[in-house]
Amino acid sequence: MKKTLIAVAALAAVGAASAQSSVTAYGIVDLSITASRGNPAGTNVTRLDSGSAAGSRLGFRGTEDLGGGLKANFVAETGFCADSNAGAPNFCTGGNNFMGRQAFVGLSGGLGTLNLGRQYTPAFLALTALDPFASGTDAQAVTLFENYGGYGANTAFTANPRNNNAIQYSLPNLGGLFATVNYSFGEVAGNNKAGRGTGLSAGYANGPLYIVGAYQKTNNATATDSRKSSLLGATYDLGVAKLHFGYGRTKNDTLAAVTTVNYGDAANTLLGVTVPLGSGALKASYVRHNDRSASNLDARQAGIGYDYNLSKRTTIYTVYSHISNKNGAFYTTLNATNAGIGNKAFNLGVRHSF
Repeated sequence: MKKTLIAVAALAAVGAASAQSSVTAYGIVDLSITASRGNPAGTNVTRLDSGSAAGSRLGFRGTEDLGGGLKANFVAETGFCADSNAGAPNFCTGGNNFMGRQAFVGLSGGLGTLNLGRQYTPAFLALTALDPFASGTDAQAVTLFENYGGYGANTAFTANPRNNNAIQYSLPNLGGLFATVNYSFGEVAGNNKAGRGTGLSAGYANGPLYIVGAYQKTNNATATDSRKSSLLGATYDLGVAKLHFGYGRTKNDTLAAVTTVNYGDAANTLLGVTVPLGSGALKASYVRHNDRSASNLDARQAGIGYDYNLSKRTTIYTVYSHISNKNGAFYTTLNATNAGIGNKAFNLGVRHSF
């Protein structure tokens, strides 16, 4: 009997410890038929894209209760190509390596959350929260805003919504007020400024109102140039429709010569609306890219789409986007994973989350 009681107590202790920790597997499988048109060379394409609305992914997230209101948290997330057997280094996620979407560990408690690792920049998350199309499909605003991601240690500021080597702290929610700061090491030997990134966002979210402001600065690989992007916007849910607005400025310290695309000195404006309709929502947006450089490479993007929810986890979506280029500019459409080859695109797809 004594041995039996000891065994029962041991099992109970194991069960209690297990209850304090959890690991969850999650993911998205997203596939769409994408038609890209409007290339001057006439090289139009119709293809099956993996991850148009949201990059196809597999991830693991976990938490451990450390006691006293303190928890340990982690996320490890990789993209994958759902329409072929493409492997490293791309995995159909715009150049990310294995577990390259997000990979971080941190602590959270009454004073907020501190995470270390590869993470989305606060400015990118702020922009996608303002966009009716978030960060997906060929109608997304980031196509013309594009400067609000992290750019890492590279000279050309290749767009990436995540920062490597990042330390990120978020305040706890204070009656709807929120704030996040992010610092990423450039890790260039002998030059601490090279490749370094800093960013922040702050705002208010309560009921139908969401207001956010954000800032991102990233140095190039030699610290001879830096790109600064600022953003201010809001959404308001009227019930019958949700209104979206965003305004941002971007400027490089040094402006290089450009021919068809310039994000070096620009003002960007987003107007959008989301209307609940049936079992889904109708979405529309207008994005104005005002190039402030001498090249004056302006562009306008208009997008419209509809999401039909088959369930809480499965959605059919359709989107059409058109970019009007001016003064020799040639901006092409871009979805969550793949760049278009023309200024017009159509998506018809299905997204399943698990």
